[in-house]
Amino acid sequence: MPRKIGKACCAAFSLALGSGPSSVAAQIDTGADRPGAPEETREQRRYGTQPAAPSPLLFRLPGTGQAAPPQRLTYQYSYSGEAEATYRRDPDLDRRVRDNVSLVKPQVNGIIVYRPTDSLEATLEMVLEREIPIREPAELSPRKRHVSLLVDQGFVTFRRPGSPFSLSVGRRNYEDDRHWLYDTSMDMVSAGYRQGRFRAEASFGREIWTDLDLAPHVQQAKDRIDTYMLYADYRGFENHRLGAYWITRDDRAKSEGRPTLIGVRLQGTPSESLSYWSELATVRGKDEASHRLKGHAFDLGGTYRFNSLPFKPNFTLGYAFGSGDDNPNDKTNTEFRQTGLQSNESRFGGVALFNIYGEAIEAELSNLHVATVGLGFRPDHSTSLDFVFHRYRLDKIADESRSWALTALMNQVPGQQSKQVGQAVDIVLGFRNLFGVRRLGLDLRMGWFFPGKAFNRDEGTDVQPSIRRANNAFALVAKFFY
Repeated sequence: MPRKIGKACCAAFSLALGSGPSSVAAQIDTGADRPGAPEETREQRRYGTQPAAPSPLLFRLPGTGQAAPPQRLTYQYSYSGEAEATYRRDPDLDRRVRDNVSLVKPQVNGIIVYRPTDSLEATLEMVLEREIPIREPAELSPRKRHVSLLVDQGFVTFRRPGSPFSLSVGRRNYEDDRHWLYDTSMDMVSAGYRQGRFRAEASFGREIWTDLDLAPHVQQAKDRIDTYMLYADYRGFENHRLGAYWITRDDRAKSEGRPTLIGVRLQGTPSESLSYWSELATVRGKDEASHRLKGHAFDLGGTYRFNSLPFKPNFTLGYAFGSGDDNPNDKTNTEFRQTGLQSNESRFGGVALFNIYGEAIEAELSNLHVATVGLGFRPDHSTSLDFVFHRYRLDKIADESRSWALTALMNQVPGQQSKQVGQAVDIVLGFRNLFGVRRLGLDLRMGWFFPGKAFNRDEGTDVQPSIRRANNAFALVAKFFY
């Protein structure tokens, strides 16, 4: 993704670098300093960490050999292109039913950051895209797709130099390291505090408060879920980060209730070889039936990198659990639920992001045990290959999951109910700087789901039952970007 800066600085940079303005790069601040935001910038999370380049903010004064001090950039901008192809086969686990889906979504986006003063910063990011169906079930075919021109981010931030406080208003991107809490843009008002290694932010708003799709014939559906968020983290421990959060989502339409997610997390990189994550959360409040929520969850794991071996292999172990509810008729719902804003996409030791609970099922951590084993290779900084295995088990007997990509029902055979959901295998390839072209990348994610006994079906009669195992599901996501 080429990075460029305003004309006011281009001439000086050109003298230093011996090139025209188009060769000068500067990284846009995308809010990585916000609490809960990834250590990496959005660019690094998309392309993977690249080798450090000399800073464009320092240049030699002609004839002196001395470096000039950095200058504040009045504005910066960047642009990029992306195309994502998605294919899903047999999400209902029955290959006799024609429900395969193939979609292509090309996208162009651009972002500009304007800083008229040291106390004010304005950000605008636009996304031009269109979803093109190649193949989909007949019941979805009548839905017509139009070109979308979306304001993905549009906000202003006020912060006096030297002050620990900041205020932001508008549509802004929210994401955490593992996208376990949120990975979306939201129309919010937020107040931040940063002092030393401690950071905190309080926010209020909705995911879509107002329609900001500027294309004709396209409307963003406004939601009625008021979202309140408080996030704080402390980075005073070397290579470790401790965080805590409180997130309430109050659905005014009464279809999602008023759940409150409260949790703590600890993650870090004790050495170049080892990284780990840990998540502990509970959900309280009311569900959609006004029953009391009392669920809990955890997600623990780590990755060890063998950097001295050929192809730099890495090994990952993880275990995640979200509680279920075995009595829907009482006044307490013990099923855990995530925020509804998450994507659960992260990486272990490679450059490509993928769904940490499986590409084929894209599960929310609810009424589910997920055991994960990963083996990856990183032959160089721009290439990676990951093999990931998942084993799934229900916490409580149920016929469906709260949210996943499968459409098949579970436990439909009387007297043969099971908690064995199944197993999955993912293969993830990531390439950066393809063909020597900087910022040209490809992610290829493939996932196979092998259903367990919970998906068995009785296709016989009461007199003569005929138990049939469900078919496998498959998902493929290919993403090109520049």
